[in-house]
Amino acid sequence: MKKGILLLVFAVLFACQKNSKLELNQLNGYWEIDFVQQENETFQSKQSNPLYDFYSMKNGKGFYKKVAPQLDGSFLTTESNIPFEIKEDNGTFKIQFNSPWNVWQKTIKKLDSQKLVLFHQGRSFHYKRPLISKLTEFNE
Repeated sequence: MKKGILLLVFAVLFACQKNSKLELNQLNGYWEIDFVQQENETFQSKQSNPLYDFYSMKNGKGFYKKVAPQLDGSFLTTESNIPFEIKEDNGTFKIQFNSPWNVWQKTIKKLDSQKLVLFHQGRSFHYKRPLISKLTEFNE
């Protein structure tokens, strides 16, 4: 009886543990800033022309760039690709960017097929998938 109770307690504790493995491949594609939170304040994006973040990653390494969708379905893109690498530290995933000018990290707080939350310098950046990401593919 004691073994059964002990086994049940371990099973419940194991089931309640946070899964530290994210499906990192869901980072690939376009992300539109939805809002930013800092110290219990929320700031909405006021851009009239959307600007998306584009991530392309394979095996934990990839590049990031800014893109602006055009009416014809094409994108204006920045000239530079900023390389990044995903690092894991005790179940926390961080994106480490390495540009010619700077090195910085953003912590992945949430990542699924439709939502991305990154934490950097006291701010939480909340992203959503733009509708256009379902219609077009990025051509490098």
